[in-house]
Amino acid sequence: MPDAVAQAAPLLTVMVSVREGHSHAEASLRSVLADAAPPFDLIYLDILSPPDTAAAIAALVAAHGGRVIRHDAWIAPATARKQAIGDVRTKYVLFVDNDVLIEPGSFARLIALAEAVGAGVVGPVYVETGDGRAPFIHSAGGIFVHADGGALRRCDDRLAFTEIAGLCEVATGPVDFVEYHCLLARTDFLRRPGALSDEVTLVNEHIDLCLAAAREGFSVWLEAEARAVFLGAAPRRLGDVGFFRRRWDDEACEASMAAFARRWPVADEAVFDEGLRRFLKRRRASTNLRLEGAPTTPSEVLSATSLAASRFALREQAVAHGYPPPAIRAIEAACDFATLAFDSLYRPDGRPFLNHLVGTASALVGYHASIDLVLAGLLHSAYAFRPDWMAEAEVTRVLASGGGVETIVRDLPRAKSLLAAADRGEGVRADALTVADARALAVEAANEVDVRLSGEYRASGRPPSVGEGGLALLRDALTPLELRGLALSAGQPAGEAANALPILGFSPLLHSFRLDAPARRLDQAPPREPSAGA
Repeated sequence: MPDAVAQAAPLLTVMVSVREGHSHAEASLRSVLADAAPPFDLIYLDILSPPDTAAAIAALVAAHGGRVIRHDAWIAPATARKQAIGDVRTKYVLFVDNDVLIEPGSFARLIALAEAVGAGVVGPVYVETGDGRAPFIHSAGGIFVHADGGALRRCDDRLAFTEIAGLCEVATGPVDFVEYHCLLARTDFLRRPGALSDEVTLVNEHIDLCLAAAREGFSVWLEAEARAVFLGAAPRRLGDVGFFRRRWDDEACEASMAAFARRWPVADEAVFDEGLRRFLKRRRASTNLRLEGAPTTPSEVLSATSLAASRFALREQAVAHGYPPPAIRAIEAACDFATLAFDSLYRPDGRPFLNHLVGTASALVGYHASIDLVLAGLLHSAYAFRPDWMAEAEVTRVLASGGGVETIVRDLPRAKSLLAAADRGEGVRADALTVADARALAVEAANEVDVRLSGEYRASGRPPSVGEGGLALLRDALTPLELRGLALSAGQPAGEAANALPILGFSPLLHSFRLDAPARRLDQAPPREPSAGA
């Protein structure tokens, strides 16, 4: 009987922890539970998950007979992992991030390799997917590059960003490091003093751990037949923005890098951290709707006099708000294209359409919005109102030249449908929307700001495009992204339409219109002198 009990005792504890948020937590945990051979103990480190996610996770963990360790205040995932090591009763711990899907059979393969070669740390091939791209190898282990004297110069991922067909090139074998996305380690090693740092907690944690393993005489291996699918490129939900920003906080990440350099000899700290700082900049930018380095913008509403009424005024406003020269040039180029594309087009109140576009962009500049949002504000109607002679491909070419502008403009119909659904009381939850949704909603908010503050609703008799439900959605979606003032400005009174007047002799219009004048062209000839007697 004792032999049977010993044989039944699991070798493995799977410890799942939060990486950047909770959007994929339930799907990730289900993939962990689906890999039930070999049997394993389960510990879930729940850090600040919302109530619905916490309930779903608790139910799944309970059904497995595992344990949830809940943290209701911020704690770095690495710190939470270290605190929980004392609860592990098995030979191995498998760390899994909650934005990873485990390929069935991977746990057994990782343990079998660790047992066969006596490794201290083993990792799978990390495959990444999302953002519309075909699956590719995120990493297949990594190697250290040392300078003369042995100090670290850099860390290189093997086969990183290789298309999935490149898996045929991956072979099981020793490597210098693997990643915490999915990482198997010996528990007795993890409990040794210094194996898990108290200070290297937000970046370089995986490299720190693997260096510690080598120092303690343990090898690090890659198991090429095990796979973990990393969902890092999947759309970021608004409900995760707060956790995400805390996870990649600039000051805290710099402290983690400095702690790593104190623990391990680094040849040139600036060079060693250069790529990491680029990565961190990209991560932070992925949830940023505002100009980099812009001051905190108060939640004050704009007035009609706050909006630029001409392209020159818009440029002056952008310069005053700190937009760099390349951004100013991009605004000018967008104004050039808008002048061409919207020539002869007018708003329902008789304003040239370009004035409305300038006002929309101006509302975004007023809150230091990112340049791609400002350009999207200027060109948000480029597809809907392009002239007949302008091909859609030409519009796409121009928008695509502005970075993410085309994506934002393409997302505007969805933003309009979300606002309409909110106005119908259909319970649209802002925290379930993505950052991409929020970018499009910001442009819709700016559009509403211009139409309301310009008096267009009063002049034309048009009913407001966004009702109370939509305005509430704008506030909920844009507040976490520091654009609450823009959402509040969009909700200013539209005014009564009792004084709506006809335009060009027509009855009051409810939509934009174009004057059909043939052979329009730019005439650069000097003005003619009036004839005698004129």
